[in-house]
Amino acid sequence: MKPHLVLLTLPLALGCATVVPMQTASVVAPGRARLGGSLTAAGYCGDLSGGLLLGLTRCTEYPDGVPLPELRANARVGLGAGFDVGLSAQAQGQVIAPERLLQLGLTADVKGELLRLPTAGPTHVFSTGLLGGAALSGRLGLPLWAQFEWGIPLFYGLQFERWEVVLGASLSQRVLFPRFAAAELPAVNSVRAGLSVGIFRRNPASWALQLSYLTDPARFSTGTLQLQLGWFFDVG
Repeated sequence: MKPHLVLLTLPLALGCATVVPMQTASVVAPGRARLGGSLTAAGYCGDLSGGLLLGLTRCTEYPDGVPLPELRANARVGLGAGFDVGLSAQAQGQVIAPERLLQLGLTADVKGELLRLPTAGPTHVFSTGLLGGAALSGRLGLPLWAQFEWGIPLFYGLQFERWEVVLGASLSQRVLFPRFAAAELPAVNSVRAGLSVGIFRRNPASWALQLSYLTDPARFSTGTLQLQLGWFFDVG
């Protein structure tokens, strides 16, 4: 992998890898599919007391690097009975990264509505899910790094005729295997907690905007503040 291939995305803001793909609290209608993509960017990662430069290089595990925005393509299919399933592909590059220049990953998840409560105003929707993902990162000529993750997201949505406002929370565990094939370094286990608030256009689905925070629960103030932009459309 040549450095200039990754530098093509430098005009975009900095980003950090997300855990839960952008999605509404409500599920996709049975027999229909929702396709789309998202861009996740972060202006700062880390403890503010550490200064700007330190914050920009804390977005990933060792070795240090400055991550570019995460690009993700999404597909969800409604299953009926208040459930849907999703699959997303993720790509993210880094600069100033001696070993992990590019990361590619897949995430699969299932989501179910726990409660749907219509009112005279918005409809209240509570849902939860289960997700799992894997990713490989590295550069040509060096051992690849492998990452596996599973998590539980929770969603609360206020569904209006044309909009859905979504509050989200997630807890996940990530296992990172540095130089996976060579087995030179021990695995690194970490827990991630996420909070988010977003607005999604609906009927029909189109753009979405979300602000999220991803962090280690034991060091809550050293997390990543992310801005996510998405575009979705329903088919079927």
